[in-house]
Amino acid sequence: MSKTRPSRVILASAFFAVMATACQAQNQQGFSGNTPQAQTPAAQRENYDPLLDLPPLPNNKITLIGGTVSGLDEVMNHMIFQPFGEKKKMHVSFDTRTRFYRDGKAISYREIKQGQRVYLDTMLNGNKVFAKSIWIQSAADSGVGRGQIVSFDSQRSTLTVRDELSSQAIKMQITPATVIRSGERTTTTADLVPGTLVSLSFGPLGELREVMLSAKPGSQFTFAGRGSYLDLSRKLIAVDNSSDKLKYDISIEAIAPNILRQIHEGDHVAVVAVFDGSRYDARRIDLPSSPNQNQP
Repeated sequence: MSKTRPSRVILASAFFAVMATACQAQNQQGFSGNTPQAQTPAAQRENYDPLLDLPPLPNNKITLIGGTVSGLDEVMNHMIFQPFGEKKKMHVSFDTRTRFYRDGKAISYREIKQGQRVYLDTMLNGNKVFAKSIWIQSAADSGVGRGQIVSFDSQRSTLTVRDELSSQAIKMQITPATVIRSGERTTTTADLVPGTLVSLSFGPLGELREVMLSAKPGSQFTFAGRGSYLDLSRKLIAVDNSSDKLKYDISIEAIAPNILRQIHEGDHVAVVAVFDGSRYDARRIDLPSSPNQNQP
């Protein structure tokens, strides 16, 4: 659940922090391993030689996949890749347009070895799966974070969660040891429905240790605290919720105008809202705030 925009969710871990740092280095020369020289898109177009250089990659959707390099052909620029939680292996191509990173630093493709755990930014290039970036994770980091469920594959026990920072779908493996909770009670994978906001604890291979369900589509919550932001033109209020010390943006489109005119920025309010899978929609606003509230 986001601290500033509940309709957008954050999945954070040590690995993604490394990725975020590396993503800032778009000008790095992955194959050469040389010191990167900053180039603007205009400069890149100017330096492009259609006779010597490969054509630019298409602007296709990118998907982040974690797994193991089970085979590598450096001559043909091709690898066999075993995704975490999958039985079927993938054939992935790479070339001089691919960027290679270890712990956020640009490296040469020669550092990719069979048996390594890596993460790939994959895309379709023609009819082939192409690795736009390859990330080596040196340390076996685990992590925690928040995210929003995109899908759950019950046959493969794979949970896909969308990350706000990269806008990519991250796949993680649910094991028999994974604990799924909703509030104080333990629940099952039947509650892993798309759109649900979750808090996650996961291991170095993407296996989920604990999934805490924060908000399912259709769930109702009461947020009580200071209204730190109010925009009547956008029909939006931000509430500093006193129960968890987080800030929530709530749509107030359904609130009557005569009620909205009584609200001022800085007022303490209690907002009863329903989560619809992308945002919180206010159903009632009380002034002043009520001390009794359900924690989201």
